Amino acid sequence: MEIHQLQYVIEVAKHRHFTHAAEEICVAQSSLSQQITKLESELGVKLFERTTRAVRPTVAGTEFIFHAKEILSKIETARQCMQSHVGLTKGTLNIGAITTLESIDFVTLITTFHNKHLGLYLNIATNGSYRLTELLRTSEIDVALLTPPTNTIGNDDLDFYPLANDEFVLVTSSDHALAKKGIIDLAEAMNENFIFPSADQSIHNIYSKACHDAGFAPNIVCQSSHSETSLALVGVGMGVALFPLDTVLSCMQPNISVVRLKKPIIKHIALAVLKRQYQSPAITAFIDYVLSQTSDNLSQIK
Repeated sequence: MEIHQLQYVIEVAKHRHFTHAAEEICVAQSSLSQQITKLESELGVKLFERTTRAVRPTVAGTEFIFHAKEILSKIETARQCMQSHVGLTKGTLNIGAITTLESIDFVTLITTFHNKHLGLYLNIATNGSYRLTELLRTSEIDVALLTPPTNTIGNDDLDFYPLANDEFVLVTSSDHALAKKGIIDLAEAMNENFIFPSADQSIHNIYSKACHDAGFAPNIVCQSSHSETSLALVGVGMGVALFPLDTVLSCMQPNISVVRLKKPIIKHIALAVLKRQYQSPAITAFIDYVLSQTSDNLSQIK
C-alpha cells in the first residue's frame, strides 16, 4: 500500500468518475485505474462498484476511505511539524491589537520579536476586542492582544493567555471639582458627562458595568476610539472619562487630572489565538516569546 494509492482512492470517491479524478490530480486515467485495481488485489476486497454510468464506493471502500483520509491528515501534520525545525526565515504574521497596551509595552515587544526573526513580515491591525475575535475566527489575523470577553459562552474556540492587568482611573479637567479629591467612589461622578470608547471595544461594556455597579447609568455625551482625542476633550471640560492609568501617564497633558477609585476597575489583557490542531511555526514562536516576556501569570483562561 502506497501513499499515492490512498490519494487516488479519495479522488475517485470524490468525483465518482475515474477520468475526472485523473484530470484533477494530473495523472493518466489508465495509471489511476491500474493502481486502484492493484490496491484492491492487495487488500482482497473491492473498493468501488463500477458501472457504465457511475463509480460508487462499496461498504468496504467507504470504510477504507475514512481511514485513508485519517492517514493522509496525519502525514500532513507530521510534514508541517518538521517544517517548524527549518526556522522562521520567511513568512507573514498578522497581529491584532487593541489601542491601549501600555501595560505590556507593545512597541518594545514587537520590536524585539522582529529583531529575533528578521525574515518574518509583521502586519499589525488595530481594532476593538470584539472585532479582533471575529478576525481571528476568519483567519484574517493569526494572534491578538486584547481584553478577553467576560462571558466564555461562544468563545470556547479561542485560547486566552493572561499577560497583564490595567487599573482604571477617572480623568477630569485640571480645574474640575473632583480633581481636588485625589480618590473617590465612582458613585460621586454619577452626575457627570462621560466620554466613552466606541461600542465595538470590550472596554465600553466594562465601563458601563462599573458605573451600573456604582448605582448609576453614565450620561455618555461622546464616544471615541482614539485615546488622545478623548483626553483632549476631557482637558477642555467636555466631560470626564475612565482610562487605564498607564495610558494616561504615557500621554499626560497639563490640563487633565487623575482621580483614583476606591474600588479599582481592573481590565485584563490577554493573548488570544484560535484553537487549532496545528499552529504555524510563526504563531508558536510569537506565543512563546510573548509569554516569556510577560511571565506574571501564564495559566490559561478557559
